[in-house]
Amino acid sequence: MTPHSRALRLRSRTTLALCLASALAAPVWAADVATTDVATGTALTQGTEGSGPSDKSGAASNVTDLGSVNVQATTRKDTAAAVAPTQASLTITQPQSVISRDFIENSKSPVADFSSIAAIAPSVTGGISSNGPGLGETKNSIRGFQDGQFNITWDGIPFGDTNGPTHHSTAYFPASVIGAVVVERGPGTASDIGQATFGGSINLLSRELLNEQNFEAYTAYGTWNTQLYGFHADTGAISAFGDTKIGVNLQHQSTDGARTDNSVSSNNGSLKMETPLGDKTLLTVNLNYNRESMNALDKDNGLTMAQVAQWGKDYSLSGNSFLANCTCYNPIQKTTTMDYVRLQSDLGNGWGIDNQTYYYDYTNNTISSNTGNVPGSGLGSVTNSAGKKIANQMPGYVKLNAYDVWGNVFRGTKQFDAGLARAGIWLEYSDTHRAQSDYNLLDMTPNYDQKAIPGVINGINNIKFDQKSNWFITQPFAEFEWSVTKDLTVTPGVKYNSTKLDVDAPVNQTARIPMNFSKTFDATLPFLTANYKLNANSAIYAQYAQGMLVPDVSLFQSTNATETNIKPQRSTNYQFGYVRQTDQWVFDTDVYLIDFSNKFAVVPGTTSQPVYYNQGGVRYKGIEGQITYMIGYGFSAYANGSINRATSNSTGQTIANAPDSTAAAGILYNQGNWNSSLIWKRTGTYYALDNNAYKMNAVSQADFNIGYTFLHPGLGAKSLKVQLGIFNIFDKQDPIAVNPVNATAGTATYGQANAGDTFLFQAARSFMLQLKADL
Repeated sequence: MTPHSRALRLRSRTTLALCLASALAAPVWAADVATTDVATGTALTQGTEGSGPSDKSGAASNVTDLGSVNVQATTRKDTAAAVAPTQASLTITQPQSVISRDFIENSKSPVADFSSIAAIAPSVTGGISSNGPGLGETKNSIRGFQDGQFNITWDGIPFGDTNGPTHHSTAYFPASVIGAVVVERGPGTASDIGQATFGGSINLLSRELLNEQNFEAYTAYGTWNTQLYGFHADTGAISAFGDTKIGVNLQHQSTDGARTDNSVSSNNGSLKMETPLGDKTLLTVNLNYNRESMNALDKDNGLTMAQVAQWGKDYSLSGNSFLANCTCYNPIQKTTTMDYVRLQSDLGNGWGIDNQTYYYDYTNNTISSNTGNVPGSGLGSVTNSAGKKIANQMPGYVKLNAYDVWGNVFRGTKQFDAGLARAGIWLEYSDTHRAQSDYNLLDMTPNYDQKAIPGVINGINNIKFDQKSNWFITQPFAEFEWSVTKDLTVTPGVKYNSTKLDVDAPVNQTARIPMNFSKTFDATLPFLTANYKLNANSAIYAQYAQGMLVPDVSLFQSTNATETNIKPQRSTNYQFGYVRQTDQWVFDTDVYLIDFSNKFAVVPGTTSQPVYYNQGGVRYKGIEGQITYMIGYGFSAYANGSINRATSNSTGQTIANAPDSTAAAGILYNQGNWNSSLIWKRTGTYYALDNNAYKMNAVSQADFNIGYTFLHPGLGAKSLKVQLGIFNIFDKQDPIAVNPVNATAGTATYGQANAGDTFLFQAARSFMLQLKADL
């Protein structure tokens, strides 16, 4: 099977029909379940979405103890906690920002992705797409830690690419299926799992299931012919099936995109089921499927300023088949699934278990022209099997990135008089295939432009690389949540992280030689956290924690890869914070110091075929805060901010892509049938290159939303909500990314601006009108 045929293969998927079948086949058991969520050691019930500010039920407690914070939608609007865009719990042991379903529905685009939602939090950047809100992939950073240096989880399951744990914001989960987002700025406790327990985590939570039957139909239309159609249905508690509850979400969205001919179309299906098994056990099944088709440049570095002057900031693709940037030569299709089964049970006598078995996959089939990212580039030459150059053709490639991941998380708890003991183990295995082959895109015949590989491929060929890899992760952990007094909780813990990385590449990427190796990276990570309640409304907390980041496959893609002998990168976190909550206002602030060690660097003299080693590290430090104040008459004010520093231990200078600050502010209104928000977010200045090189200006954006809910509008509907969103209301189109020409450290021109530097820009002002009917 050739890489091209593999790229076009049909991969088996879980269908929604099977989801429904498995849900309806659930056995009949006793009605009311009251079990223990062993992730927190607290009572777990099947709650109703929006059951009040003390609600901790269902999926809301999968990842973190949210204390008294209500992360799902609520009908109560008269307290600061009920309307806060971000807030922290009184029980936290590290800095946290909980983003509720209310904020997602009322202040974000209906086609938003998780990256744009998380970006409201202090010290979090990104989330602005050059193709429009939620209409193109974006990356977050946390305190200067880049995507791949922190975890992103779905109901507690870490997910991401398996050649390095980076993420695709428009894959997997649209805004319609996200119940809340919890940004945690730190490695957590020993029981927090993930491939990158290093710089923090962005935790996505599925929507809670309702006790009552409900059907919600929604649609939206906006700028660039952006369209959304879908429904969300809750069965409520089905008495005939032991009070089983099922929720289903189906949606389709499409857009022409802010950038020329960057169209995107996606279909998403999600199912969640909770069924009681007796009165002390709860079974949860969650199934997700997403398919996305788009026209986009595979290597999109943006435009030079001269190209901007000629074509405009939004120029990307065209419909001209004589140009390399024609949509006909640049299609991309991505398909993902994320499925899990979770069993939680209170065994009695203080014992509890929680087991979560999961599977997820990702397939990216990309066809791309070689020079589509050069505006005006046209036909070129290809090489036939005889080695002859043929002019007036379209050289390009077919690329595959596909992986399957299986895992299991087991947690057990025992409640003692002195506190809660928690122990468990996380196991994960991945199977990855990445390949790229060169083709003439006019007729999809091979372009034989690659050299022979002795002993592997005789003669010229079209295989750029063909790489298989897998990892096996083992993370056992144990901790004890010691109740020293009724107000002071101290939690020591330890985690052992072992990752075995295997690569089997007939043609390794970059080096184009066979590569077969196995390496194991491990570390023992201690944790110590404390939370002290000063009174009923305020608390202080402190954290000492270590994190680990496993090297990704790209560090082993040179001809000298076997000479690379490195240890995993480590982080040591020291954090202290204060939280206060009253009906009038919620506020928290923290300071942090993070030592990042074992930073990877290239051995001098091996730049062309790099050998890596551990060199020095980086120190991160800063102060953060967030506040919501209830003004009255339905109005509330919100602000957050951070001052951040990330400097190299060896030079004392700022590292690349680490902003010096973040800030956000907003006015919100929630009263009667009206809701409205004006939210502004700013990311401070940063350097695009290490050592204070190539400074970039701050980026900011303001969004406005206003909605009105009609009660009993007719045709059997319970309510009809109409909402208008205006995004980037000041129509700012500043650079949001740069690819500098002079990026080689040690050269005389390093960091100097060049006419060949390319930029991506904010999308222009846009509008979205959405309708949502509860039937």
